[in-house]
Amino acid sequence: MRRTILLLATMALALLLVGGVAASQQRQEQSTSSQSTTTTDKGGGDVSIESTTQRASFASGSGNNFLGLKVSNHGNLLSFESPAGQEAVFAGNEGYVVCTGGGATVHGHDTGPVEAGFGTPTFSQPTAGAFPLTVTRNTTGGAFQLKQVWAKPDATEKDVTVTMTLKNISAATLNDVLLVRTGDFDVGNGGSDRGAATDDSAWQWNDVNAADIPPVGLMLTALTFGTPHSVRMDTRSTWVSTSFPGRANCFGSSDNTPTAEGDFAMRMIYHLGNLSAGQAKTVKFGFRRM
Repeated sequence: MRRTILLLATMALALLLVGGVAASQQRQEQSTSSQSTTTTDKGGGDVSIESTTQRASFASGSGNNFLGLKVSNHGNLLSFESPAGQEAVFAGNEGYVVCTGGGATVHGHDTGPVEAGFGTPTFSQPTAGAFPLTVTRNTTGGAFQLKQVWAKPDATEKDVTVTMTLKNISAATLNDVLLVRTGDFDVGNGGSDRGAATDDSAWQWNDVNAADIPPVGLMLTALTFGTPHSVRMDTRSTWVSTSFPGRANCFGSSDNTPTAEGDFAMRMIYHLGNLSAGQAKTVKFGFRRM
């Protein structure tokens, strides 16, 4: 009898130890998984470093009349396809940057696979998976709230508008504020495009007499003309750099335009001036086939 009781007690203890080890391993695996998808910015907040999960999509027409768009759960343009088969956004590398001091301090940036300084997004989306889509995020340092409203794309004009509202949620005035959209775009079937800019727009295209068939293009344009803005056209090698003036900054190197054929990225920069505590300013960006 004593042997039986002793044996049962030993088995119970062994099961308890195994269960404890398994639970510990599970917690460790969950912790490791969580750590692998977050990073900590200078403001001390944990943010996702991957924002390529699709949140809204649109498709209309076929062939030369096709327009397809996809936007991520962080408000990044993942895909702009028009005509059919002509993808203009390279690997989801498009997004936004917020700075003060004329670009000296970066409060948050998110260009798809690379980001820091923004917290978890909240959403307003009347129809799941479709446009319009509103994405709201705060910078983890407590300075700004950024709201993006992606309108339903225009199937006739082959364009889409994103309205961005930046609000100072700190208790102090923030000076010389910049709000940027930027991305690595590759139009047509090859990796080489030409780039050009005006005061209001930047665009990349394949010339009608070039080897890339069909000749297509994409424009990133300012739509709030009363707010000061500027344009930059960077080589891709400069844009992907982890140091200034790479993708995580408000200003780029600004190659002379029109460019020769090459691989480029574009930036549209709004100069919002000073924002007092609680003040917000709204601007619009447009993406369109050309």
